[in-house]
Amino acid sequence: MDLLLIRHGQSNANAKGLLISNRDDQLTEIGRQQSLNLAKTLEIFNFNKPSLIFSSPWLRAKQTAELIFSEKYLIRFDERLAETNPGKFGTWLEADFNLKYPEFSKNIKNEYADGESHFQMSTRVCNWVDTILMPLSQEPGLIAIVAHGGPISVILQKLLGMKVELSYPSFTVPNASFTNVRWRYDLNRYCLERVGHV
Repeated sequence: MDLLLIRHGQSNANAKGLLISNRDDQLTEIGRQQSLNLAKTLEIFNFNKPSLIFSSPWLRAKQTAELIFSEKYLIRFDERLAETNPGKFGTWLEADFNLKYPEFSKNIKNEYADGESHFQMSTRVCNWVDTILMPLSQEPGLIAIVAHGGPISVILQKLLGMKVELSYPSFTVPNASFTNVRWRYDLNRYCLERVGHV
């Protein structure tokens, strides 16, 4: 199956410049409108009728998925697609965290206090790719995945053969963006096809 990776619309934490935030962070009014606009854009490319839809259960991703695909589609929520848990730092400004801990981002295995590391997040996302996505890869259709910047980078890096632990994140995707990855039968692997955002 081909893939459509969608990052959620602008959230309150995005608007405030917070570090990752938490599972209860909601879309702003701008984020809601971005999601509705993205739904129209996806229709132009015939990406609006996926065979399967998976989403992070974190609220901003859930809201985005529901706004784009509405109640007409079954959305499967999977904890493995959630963003890195920043623990007690979820309410910190990203700039303040980077100033206080300038070395943190240099090692993907550094853990946020009371949270997890980006490496732990990447491990669970890769597990999702191996157990859910790859068994379906050669089937016809389109899988839509609504998630966060971190998991989307991990999925792309894994599918394109880039080691996550060496270069995370290799991809940064804006709010309300889509990335289309197609299965190439002649190459027996996924290839990046199209990217865009509203």
